[in-house]
Amino acid sequence: MRAVTNLVLVLTTVLLPTASSALEGRDYLPGMEYSSVWSCHGQEKFNWYCEEKARSSQKPKESDKQTQSEKSKEEMAVEELEKIRKDLDAKRALAVVHPTPGNIKAYMAAQKVEIDRASFFADVWRRVLWQNAELNYELKNPMNNSAIKVAARERKVKETRTMTDLAREWGIFFFFRGDCTYCKHMVPTLQWITRQYDMTILPISLDGATIEGLPPSVKDNGLSTKLGVEAVPLFVLGNVKTHKMVILGAGVLSLQDFVERIYVLTQTTPGDL
Repeated sequence: MRAVTNLVLVLTTVLLPTASSALEGRDYLPGMEYSSVWSCHGQEKFNWYCEEKARSSQKPKESDKQTQSEKSKEEMAVEELEKIRKDLDAKRALAVVHPTPGNIKAYMAAQKVEIDRASFFADVWRRVLWQNAELNYELKNPMNNSAIKVAARERKVKETRTMTDLAREWGIFFFFRGDCTYCKHMVPTLQWITRQYDMTILPISLDGATIEGLPPSVKDNGLSTKLGVEAVPLFVLGNVKTHKMVILGAGVLSLQDFVERIYVLTQTTPGDL
């Protein structure tokens, strides 16, 4: 009898873990919070069992399954660059807040790595630029002194030709007031434009005053309101045939300002220069 009892005890010892594993691995309906058919509420006898953590019935999202190999090179590069930036910022912050020799040395070492990286990038950049003319911005806007002189000389020829050609049908409306000192200051420059390019200047008085050194002024007939004149002196390029008008700007302008603005606003479109 004792032998039977011992066999039962041995059998029980072997089967209890197996039964527990079988119970643990059983498939249950979705939404069940615990892997037991017993209710945990009001069952003090099984309180130890209710301490089991709840299982999640949600399946992992497909986006969470994305591995490093599935990311594009650009995405991985962005992540790496952000990591480098944060690491450098952290070392700099630590060196500033706690400027010990060790912290400063660590920041200097990290900074040197980034300087070397930038130098390598710049070297590859220039090599690519030299071998791909379509990417070379200097072909349109030269940077070296020799090419700048050539471009400036060519630009001056175009500007002079533009001023001379436009003077046949275009003139400058000069809006002024009698109490405007800046308006009087502009008289010599406007006289020079007339002498140099034979361009007509038409002074328009907003208060009925006159101005010496220029052709007789005319009183504003509402043109200032149409153009939205709010400050003087104001200069507007106008075509005597088509009546087209191009505002050149307000305030004190130099001769070169006039020449450049007239050329840019009449002969080019945004992005040409």
